[in-house]
Amino acid sequence: MVVVDPFCGSGTVPLAAASLGHRGVGLEVNPFLAFVSRTKLVQTKPYLFARGTDRVIRKMSAGVPSPLESYSTFSSGGGADKWLFNRSVLRSFEAGWHASEDEPPNVRSLLRLSLLGAAMDACNAVRDGKCLRYRKDWEGLKFGGKDVVEALRNRVAVIAEDLKNTASADGSRIVRGDCRQRLSQDFEPFDVCVTSPPYLNSFDYSDVYRPELFLGKFVDSNEALRVVRLRTLRSHVQVEWPKPTLDDFGTLYRSRIEKLRSVSKELWSQRIPLMVQAYFEDMTQVLLSLRRLAKPDASLWLVVSTSAYAGVEIPVDLILAEIGMRSGWFLREVGVLRYLRTSGQHWNRWEALAGEKPQLRESVVILDAKPRGRGKRASGK
Repeated sequence: MVVVDPFCGSGTVPLAAASLGHRGVGLEVNPFLAFVSRTKLVQTKPYLFARGTDRVIRKMSAGVPSPLESYSTFSSGGGADKWLFNRSVLRSFEAGWHASEDEPPNVRSLLRLSLLGAAMDACNAVRDGKCLRYRKDWEGLKFGGKDVVEALRNRVAVIAEDLKNTASADGSRIVRGDCRQRLSQDFEPFDVCVTSPPYLNSFDYSDVYRPELFLGKFVDSNEALRVVRLRTLRSHVQVEWPKPTLDDFGTLYRSRIEKLRSVSKELWSQRIPLMVQAYFEDMTQVLLSLRRLAKPDASLWLVVSTSAYAGVEIPVDLILAEIGMRSGWFLREVGVLRYLRTSGQHWNRWEALAGEKPQLRESVVILDAKPRGRGKRASGK
């Protein structure tokens, strides 16, 4: 069985598929997350990993200068009032990174994944939802090279144990690229697709991984980071992506977008209606490509979240279900997985609508290539 995930992120779906004896195939546009996904599928002999770990740790104590020491907010040398890493953290990490170059490819990947995690363990900021937030008393914590080494030891211990117990993932693979292009080119037919596309919440998923993208040499400038951001699904307004051209995604979309445009002056960004339109244009392309690649008995499981802007709810799950049917899929089910806490930015200014306030939800939309039971498909009109 071939199980695909066109938005595979850190690789949970391909790894789970491989562990069950299936062939897992993932697509990921973010180069850091693609690296994480690929590395999770890596196998090597535990003694080789242990030997490589010892060599890397010995080199880390001396440290070497990092190219990020004077760049932007990465260290105190960049001129900012706050910085992500103390200089000794960057130098210890950089020494470990260089030392790992001499290891076999699989060992090197596992060590570098551990090094990136260890550096973030000694970062002055922590990931919190949509952004990085500085730790309380971050200056007083005084993270240094020894903290990176200790964090690395802890991380490699977990990986070493996994190497003893994890089955081979032969045949599974991760493809780096924009699924809007790659799915329409040379991708392979699948039996099951399980995926969670970026939520329509104006969250730039590439920005929150900015430290790892620079630390891991995946990007070397803000312009290179911008290129990554432009290749992501248009679910945020942080970069000037091409404007959408399609605007017919069914009756439910039409009613919601008209209402959203009517309150555009109240939105925190005037580009939000365009973002909503662009998101569904992108997802239409993805659903059409997946339908073309689906085997006769294939099914597609989409995990998505609804959203709201200026008091206007966007029922993403139901709109995508309608787009899916218009794209040739049969709808099996839309099920609520859980209800979500509503963001204050969406509702705090709308006291008059308190009685109408919707409960945002995370849902699964299940689509099939052929009807099962009472499945339906729209005519496309």
